[in-house]
Amino acid sequence: MTMNARILVLLPALMVAGCATFTPEPVPLPVTPPEQWSAQLDEGQGIDASWWQAFNDDHLNRLIDKALAANSDLAATAQSVIQADLQLQSAGAGLLPSVGATASTGRQASRASGGDTNNGGSTSAGLSVDYELDLWGRLSAVEGAALASFQATRFDYDTARITLIASVASTWFEWLELQQRVEVARNNLAIGERTLALVEARFRNGAASRAELARQQTSVLSLRNAVPPLEYQARQRLAALRVLTGELPFEGDTPDADISEVSIPVINPLAPASLVTRRPDLAAQEARLVAASADIEQARAALLPSVSLSAAVRLSTDSFLSLADPARSVSGLLGLSQSLFDGGQRRNAVAISESRRVALLESYRGSLLTAFQEVGDALDRDSLYELQEQRLQEILVRAEETLRLTEVRYREGADDLLTLLESQRNVFDARQQLSQMRLNRLIAAVDLYKALGGGWQRDDEVMATGPVEE
Repeated sequence: MTMNARILVLLPALMVAGCATFTPEPVPLPVTPPEQWSAQLDEGQGIDASWWQAFNDDHLNRLIDKALAANSDLAATAQSVIQADLQLQSAGAGLLPSVGATASTGRQASRASGGDTNNGGSTSAGLSVDYELDLWGRLSAVEGAALASFQATRFDYDTARITLIASVASTWFEWLELQQRVEVARNNLAIGERTLALVEARFRNGAASRAELARQQTSVLSLRNAVPPLEYQARQRLAALRVLTGELPFEGDTPDADISEVSIPVINPLAPASLVTRRPDLAAQEARLVAASADIEQARAALLPSVSLSAAVRLSTDSFLSLADPARSVSGLLGLSQSLFDGGQRRNAVAISESRRVALLESYRGSLLTAFQEVGDALDRDSLYELQEQRLQEILVRAEETLRLTEVRYREGADDLLTLLESQRNVFDARQQLSQMRLNRLIAAVDLYKALGGGWQRDDEVMATGPVEE
């Protein structure tokens, strides 16, 4: 058996022996999670993936369904996942041999000196195989980096999905609150106009001065002037909401909904340690750390010589369009290449890759701290706003009772107009603050759901390593 034949026979075994596998190291957890949240909570519970349904708002449920189906930004992010998958397939192709085929045929005519014409032809066909042995794991590291990047892109999509849902919920609640404020402003205007009618009657009877009449007229004009800006803000928020759901901004009917009918869910999160594995943005950073480790391995392997195998089989005859009784040739080659001098480029590439991984690890550390802060802040706001809303409800009840009594006393001449106006302002302010506090509680709940990962759980089995504590 010739040397070339031996190489062809041994080629499959060499290909298997030349395959190295990139195994990522566990991602270190640079922050020790706190043992418990600062707020006193009952036994923690996991977040449902459809957390927005806890608000018991059918309008919100339909809006989120529409946004997930038609939002352009989310659709663009989905294309990024497809592109990352294609890049992963391309990276994996480097571990496989490349196969090529050639074929040619032709006829050549020549005229001899005696005037005779000689027609000759030839036909050949060949098959070649080239394969780089991945002895040092460079190609495997390239595939590992592409795999980790694909996972990071998937997690980015999950993050964008949660962010979109939270944006739709927040924008919807903001619009509801603005609608509530418009209604409050109109009610305030009605109270002011009712008081103006009372002052006009007292003025006609000589019981009120012209200054009192002018003062109340000014108050009514101010109340009337406060309504259009609120209506404008409400239209703008509704337009933004329609854009999020993939609709034209200023078309469609105005929903008939009331912010007071929206339920405020009770959220008792699990221990802080669970947050590390329940936020897709943190998982994306872990995946990028794995990709950075693969880049380091790839750069280190580039310092070592590369080994490649090539083999070819060729058939040829002196006939045109025929391979009858061909001549056969078989060749095989084992190649070794090594760069002797590159000015330090490859070693610099290793150092750059290592520095990038350190930077990613520091960024991951900062993201973990921010994640714990976001959850803690949302929990504190939820408890604070709940207490303030209860107090504002009591304040509003007392302010409305005071206004009713003051109107009676003013009608009877026992109180002056300034006292009545002060009572009205107290009612107006209490209503506005109560509406704003309701919104604050809803936004705090949305922020808390988002900070806790929106019920997301890692469902991939491709990444073998997750975060570990040092």
